[in-house]
Amino acid sequence: MTSSYTFSTDLKGEVVVNFQKEISNMMHGFGDNPNPNAATVLLVENIVLQQLRAMLQEALNYSFMRGGKNISNYDLIYLVRKNTLKLKRLHDYQIKLDKIDKNRAAADPVISNLILDEAKDSKKRRTHIDVIKELDEADEVEEIKFDAIDYLRKVRADKITESMSFEKYEAYHKARCKSFRSNHVSKSFNKLEVWVNPTRELKISVPALEVLSFLAYETVAEIVDGVFFIRQDAKKKSGDPFSKFEGGYFCNPVSLNNAVYIKSGYEGVPAITVAEVREVLRRYFSPGLGMNGLFSRNINNELPQRYIAI
Repeated sequence: MTSSYTFSTDLKGEVVVNFQKEISNMMHGFGDNPNPNAATVLLVENIVLQQLRAMLQEALNYSFMRGGKNISNYDLIYLVRKNTLKLKRLHDYQIKLDKIDKNRAAADPVISNLILDEAKDSKKRRTHIDVIKELDEADEVEEIKFDAIDYLRKVRADKITESMSFEKYEAYHKARCKSFRSNHVSKSFNKLEVWVNPTRELKISVPALEVLSFLAYETVAEIVDGVFFIRQDAKKKSGDPFSKFEGGYFCNPVSLNNAVYIKSGYEGVPAITVAEVREVLRRYFSPGLGMNGLFSRNINNELPQRYIAI
C-alpha cells in the first residue's frame, strides 16, 4: 500500500519529516491549551525523537544478542519488561486496536480486505500480547486491575469537555485521536519510520514500529502529565498540605468536585511553556532525586539509559 504522505527534502536532498502538528494535537488532547506554544511543541518533538532513537539503538543490541536480523516488537517490549504498568497499557492498547480494526472491517469491505491481508502476515509473527505473556513470567500484568495514571488522564479530559460546545468537542475529540500512525485505515508507520530512521540503516519490523508508536505517544503523555504535577506542586503553601488541591490546574482523581481548572473547560489552561518542559526533564533525570523524586514512578536504575515512557 502506498503512503498518503509526501515528504519534503532539504537543500542536501535529505528527507525532512516532522510530527509537530500531531504532537500539538496530542498535547491539547492531554490537557494543554488548544493552541499549544510552538516552541514547546518543537522541544517536545526533539525529546521524543531522541528518546525513540536511543530505544532503537538499545533494542538493536538485544536483537544482535539473540541472533536477530532486524528490530522486532520483542526487542522493544523487552525494554519495558520492568514496568508492568506500561506492559498492561500496551496489552490493552493492542486489544483496543484489534477491536477497532474488527469494527471497521465489518463496516467497510475495502478496509476489511486490508485488515485480512495484515492478519495473514501477523500469523507468522508473535503479537505484542504473546511477547508480554512470555516476558511476564510471574503474571504480574494480569494482576493489574487499575491504572491510576490513565484514570487521572480521563478525569482531566472529563473536566475539560464538561461545558464544551459541539464544535469544540469535535475538535477536541480529533485531537484525542491523534497518534504516530501514518493513517487510521491501515497499520502504516511509513512516516514514523522515515522520522526515526531516515537513512534506513536500521531494519525495523512493522510490529516494532507499532510498539515504537505506542512509546512515542506515552512519552508525550508523560511530559504533559509531568507539567501538571509541577503546576500542582507549585501551588503548595507552607503549613497547608491541602493547598495544592485547590482548583488551579490539578485534577484530583479522588474527588471529581476538586478536579477543576481556573475556568470551566480548557480555555483557562495556560499553554505549556518551554521552561515547564525543561523542569519536567530535570526532575526525571536528576539522579539526586532518587525514589523521593516527584517523577520516580518511571525511573528504573537497572536500565542503561532512562526513558520517559518506560
